[in-house]
Amino acid sequence: MTSVLLEREPLVHVPDQAEEARGRLLSLYGRLLPILLGGYFLFDKAFAYIHLPGTPIYVGEMVLVVGALGALAATGYLRIPIRDEPILALLAAFFLWGFIRFIPGFGANGISAVRDFALCYYCFFAFFTAAALAQRPGLVERWMTQLARFVPWLLLWLPFAIILQSKALGANVPFSGVSVFTHKPGNAAIAALVALGSLWLFPGTRSARSRALWSCLALVVMALSATQNRGGLVGASAGALVGLALIPARDRLRLIVRAVAAVAIGLILALQLSLKIPTQGRSFSASQLVANVLSIGGASSSAAGGLSGTVAGRDQLWSSIFEKEVAEGKLVDGFGFGVNLPYLVGDYQVTSGADPLRSPHNSHLDVLARLGLIGAGLWIALWVGWYRRMLLGCRRLAQRGLHARRQVAVLCTMTVTATLVSSFFDPQLEGAQIAAILWSAFGLGVAVTSFREWFGWLGPAPAPPPPPPDADLQGSG
Repeated sequence: MTSVLLEREPLVHVPDQAEEARGRLLSLYGRLLPILLGGYFLFDKAFAYIHLPGTPIYVGEMVLVVGALGALAATGYLRIPIRDEPILALLAAFFLWGFIRFIPGFGANGISAVRDFALCYYCFFAFFTAAALAQRPGLVERWMTQLARFVPWLLLWLPFAIILQSKALGANVPFSGVSVFTHKPGNAAIAALVALGSLWLFPGTRSARSRALWSCLALVVMALSATQNRGGLVGASAGALVGLALIPARDRLRLIVRAVAAVAIGLILALQLSLKIPTQGRSFSASQLVANVLSIGGASSSAAGGLSGTVAGRDQLWSSIFEKEVAEGKLVDGFGFGVNLPYLVGDYQVTSGADPLRSPHNSHLDVLARLGLIGAGLWIALWVGWYRRMLLGCRRLAQRGLHARRQVAVLCTMTVTATLVSSFFDPQLEGAQIAAILWSAFGLGVAVTSFREWFGWLGPAPAPPPPPPDADLQGSG
């Protein structure tokens, strides 16, 4: 397996020893981030905490503290990207509005408000990722190389992770009630999509036969996940479609043909495997997969295996929270943080237990409910701006012949799309397991599409001659 070599234009500025010393904590953040994301991909919630007796220590927040200390020690690495990149300035505005709404909630509800405010403060993964890349642009190549090496181990483990969580085994993380085998199927589908995107966007990392085999296993993971969770299925499908749309037209048809063949083989393997797996919840079966797909389109209860009832219950929760927000005059600025929204509308069934639901089971509606139309407007503008940035950036990178950097931007867009779509069905952005992945992809995407000095670019350069018609994706690895 070869290294993922990323093209680079000449650096404008080489940091001196004093700057290197001030940026050491940001370099440490850059080394810790892939370990954190890899742990989330592999073990989900079981990796999210270091459980001491009576004191859960959040791993994601610990990494954020390292990033914050690094940004404070070398403020220019964060200040200059925010100054130069309007999309990062817009993200800062979103966070500031969330902080304004957090202050009264913290005074009234304490730690509950902090917990709910994770919806906003996890965006610091984007800021610190950009700052780390400003300090050391070579991290992009290092991260992509590590991802290529990590993908086989991830794909080997994920089928077992999905199956074991469905069996509700009793082994817990020490000093906690969290099962060692806790792994949300929707999160596994996003992880499989990231692995699949890495395999096909960077074909130079392994042989064609190896890519085909690992791709089939990734599709097995997606199929198994789809039998347990519809949100992950829709999200992963949306991310894959975006990836296909962004690859060069000359390669698209060939990749679609290969993808169809891989899907067929992957589904056959998944269905053969599913016939032998007993489970206490939804079955791993072709009928369950079809029922889940039908329920997405609003099929009747009989056709969709009774799943439409959960869809109706979720729709009712969404409607009740929105109507409550309008009735209490909170539509403009929202309820803020610290309020248990399902409990507020009388849905006591989902607010009971040791870990009650606090959101509308939809991260986007959670933004509207807690931050009002002001926050929702900033949220929509943020993502419209980011996608525009990615599309224009991919075009400029292709014109300059920086194909590998363009592939990184495409992978970031696929990851973000899958996460945002999946978050319509699950409150994923309120937990670090997915939020850290989303916001890290946000910051990485901004960095690799930047042509400003903070990321080490020389500036506008003439476009290179177009590649020959028979050029393969191999040239982008």
